[in-house]
Amino acid sequence: MNDSKLIKYLLQETDEMENKHIQQWIEADPDHQKQYQHIRLIWEKSLNAPISDKIDVEEVWEDFKNRRSQKRPFLGKQFFLAQWYKVAAVFILVFVTSFLVYSNLMAPDNQFISNLSLESRNKSLSHTIFDGSTITLNKDSKLTFNQSIINPFRKAELIEGEAFFEVERNESRPFEVNVGAAKITVLGTSFNVKKHNEQIEVILKSGSVQVDFEGEAHIIKPGDKLFIDGLKGLLTITQVDDQLYNYYVGDYFKAHETPLWRVVEVLNQAYNSNIVIANEHLRNLPLTTTFSNDSLENNLEVLKATFGLTIVREPNRIVIK
Repeated sequence: MNDSKLIKYLLQETDEMENKHIQQWIEADPDHQKQYQHIRLIWEKSLNAPISDKIDVEEVWEDFKNRRSQKRPFLGKQFFLAQWYKVAAVFILVFVTSFLVYSNLMAPDNQFISNLSLESRNKSLSHTIFDGSTITLNKDSKLTFNQSIINPFRKAELIEGEAFFEVERNESRPFEVNVGAAKITVLGTSFNVKKHNEQIEVILKSGSVQVDFEGEAHIIKPGDKLFIDGLKGLLTITQVDDQLYNYYVGDYFKAHETPLWRVVEVLNQAYNSNIVIANEHLRNLPLTTTFSNDSLENNLEVLKATFGLTIVREPNRIVIK
């Protein structure tokens, strides 16, 4: 249908036959109705001037065409796709952001949530957690560590074995180690913890440590060894005279005027061996040296060469004479 005829229809300038024809055309097809409504809408907006007694049809028609040419073209499918792309882009952004946050929170070790389980078998194991603190497990040891954004503490539990902690200082988030019936609290320090059955040993290398046991808090200083016998409910604090206790951390033994019996004790622990000193007068021979934690045979040779000892290997033990 010609737009000019529809305009004349709106102006009531058509006769009865034309009116009937136009009405039938409008009702015949939904697209015709849309065209008519579209022209009617633009036409009504064109009637902003004061109404006069006489309307110049040609002038109104020119005004209508001008307004129609200025109207934003219908974008159809392109407009729909553009809007859909925007929605898709927002969805993808939200999804990726959520995935990254979820991945970070569910990672086993991060600054928001940490949930670690460390277990060593036949050799030592070292792990640095998110804050830079390092936990080194001796062989045959098991430890868990957890922290959440709603918990003010960094918490570890030594389930069995031995561990050396080098804790980065953070006064707003203390570091706790639960071991049996005892709880160790530090801000930033290095210390060794050993648990075997109901016996607990804490040796402080640097800094300050608080040990809570049976309702009492005990502060130990560097070089102190706190020993707890859980079965007897006893707690003692003594001095440590050597650095052999953390041999598994640096993977070497360091002795300084250390009696032979103490060296043998640590070697037995390190290699699950059974070394005995047959002669009593040999027990306190002082040893000053550093030797590698590589093999028992090599270290026995160091002792043999240093003191001129005799090493006898028996079925179930090694005898030093």
